[in-house]
Amino acid sequence: MAGKSFLYEQVARKIEDSISKLNLKGGDKIPSVRTLSKEMAVSMNTVFQAYSILEAKGLIISRPRSGYIINTVPDAIRNSNKNLKPAIPASVEITSMATAMMKNAKENGIINFSILAPVNEYLPLTKLNKAVNASLTHLSSDNFQYPLVDGHPRLLMQIARRTMEWNVSLAIDDIVVTNGCMEAINLCLDAVTKSGDIVAVESPTYHGILQSLESRGLKALEIATDPVTGLSIPALKEALSIHQIVACIFMPTCHNPTGACMPDTEKIELVRILGEENIPLIEDDSLGELNFKTSRSLPAKAFDTYNNVMYCSSFSKTLAPGFRIGWVSAGKNQSQLEKLKFGSNISTNPVLQDAIGRYLESGHYDSHIRKLGIELQGQMMKYLSAIATYFPKEIRLSVPQGGLSIWIELPENRDAFVLQQEALSKGIGICPGHIFSTSDFYHHYIRINYCPLWSNKTENAIITIGKLI
Repeated sequence: MAGKSFLYEQVARKIEDSISKLNLKGGDKIPSVRTLSKEMAVSMNTVFQAYSILEAKGLIISRPRSGYIINTVPDAIRNSNKNLKPAIPASVEITSMATAMMKNAKENGIINFSILAPVNEYLPLTKLNKAVNASLTHLSSDNFQYPLVDGHPRLLMQIARRTMEWNVSLAIDDIVVTNGCMEAINLCLDAVTKSGDIVAVESPTYHGILQSLESRGLKALEIATDPVTGLSIPALKEALSIHQIVACIFMPTCHNPTGACMPDTEKIELVRILGEENIPLIEDDSLGELNFKTSRSLPAKAFDTYNNVMYCSSFSKTLAPGFRIGWVSAGKNQSQLEKLKFGSNISTNPVLQDAIGRYLESGHYDSHIRKLGIELQGQMMKYLSAIATYFPKEIRLSVPQGGLSIWIELPENRDAFVLQQEALSKGIGICPGHIFSTSDFYHHYIRINYCPLWSNKTENAIITIGKLI
């Protein structure tokens, strides 16, 4: 037994030496178990044990059905948990800044780390084109007429089927198809709030949510989050005891911008607290499919025995950003939401709904999501490795558990908005932390999206940002 133990430890040391000598970087693949078994003339079980040692040391990451990749993110740059001061409701004024930032990045950004969407190379474009063509060529269908308010029957059926594994699954009548996830969130806000109301949001939170609150004259109450486990339940309880909160908008899975994921136990507790208080939870799950776990992390809606969660999701981050196909299930507020949908734009594009429904029927979606997650995790590790190498050692960051972005804390005296302007002058787009909060707490934070394919050009852009910092 001692000899066998020594053997896999020896193999682990050899692999570690090879990683160092070859100057492998985060995200680079290492040989498969089978390949290494042949090269080193040892059993596959010995290699498995060696890889387990390296994984426990944090040197490599296992990716289901895709082998192992290098993990080179030093613990020294990982975010320490910061507790915000007790929150107070605040008016929102970030739309002008956010709009100008996105417009400038689109016009000037040669390398754009501010767009939160997967690149075409990771999308099943051929299969989607085939589905669109099928939708257009079936002239006997109703795709050229106004569709039903709630959505195309084919797509509604497929969405409902995808919730069958949930503790509380959805029926077709529980779903309304929308023009992206943001329309779903906006409809939810319109259904349960009025101007002047207080809405709890995470801190930091997606700037699009703050823009929606601003346009409706709603006040934002920021609730502290942990960079790993997401929303702080104790902070939420404290806020509920002090303020008259009318609704909450939270992103429990693959949070934007931090990439945090709430454990299921805390999601269940969140649903219970708000359900008993009868305060609607508007759940943004637009990135939920992109978690890096071996199995899909269930949304809070999956545990909603109170019928209180207003669940919002979309296919924009997984299939086709340009299609703008999202959906919502509003629980006990469903009837009011349907009226608002009909009154705002009647319905959502039926051809694109049918096309996505056809694609989901094909059975390829789950394998596509698995492959997409593997590719994105590899991208993330390359970006993290480069950031750790080229950024100042004083920076801190959140290592995402999923999603598309990295949340980075700069030195306290570095203004992220000034940095963003400087980066734009170099043809690089980034997101300053200012737009993710109503306060100035994140003035020295930036969000970098690891969506652009890793290349010499993207690496040089990261090097440039590091120099500017």
